Amino acid sequence: MKTLLKSTLVVLAALLVSGTSFAQGSSDDATVSANANVVAALTVTNVSDLSFGDILTSETPTISATTTGAGSVSVSGATSGQTLNVTIDFPSVLTDGTPANDLSFDTYSAAVTASGNDSDPTNGVALTGAATAGTQITGTFVAGATAAHIFVGGQIDDASSGVAGNSYANNITVTVDYN
Repeated sequence: MKTLLKSTLVVLAALLVSGTSFAQGSSDDATVSANANVVAALTVTNVSDLSFGDILTSETPTISATTTGAGSVSVSGATSGQTLNVTIDFPSVLTDGTPANDLSFDTYSAAVTASGNDSDPTNGVALTGAATAGTQITGTFVAGATAAHIFVGGQIDDASSGVAGNSYANNITVTVDYN
């Protein structure tokens, strides 16, 4: 038994000295690059409200996003050449605070002038990929300068439940962020 133990130890010592091992290890590595693109902070500011003015209960007034009278917001601080995401949440009604009197407001439009301080809605173009989903329009545009304007329009589809002398309103929320 002592001879077998001595023989085993001699073989192990010979393997260790020769650099041979029982298990050969394998390793590999890869690198991951860390990077960032710094962009300017965006500021979105109300410029003008979408105002239908005085209407009759029999009317269905429409103001397109590309006509005078469209509501608008300005976007400042954009990094030129960057794609910006736009989400516009529209209300489904204009209200005077009494639900039975609500005016149906469910047709919308949106446009953008992406090059500088062009605040003329007649120069607006539809948002790329704009799609109506319920009461929301989403889309993108490429900032042609550090400023842009987004315009909103719509139609009061049914004013028949309106009450003469009452004022009707609701909020349209425009959200802009980098893509």
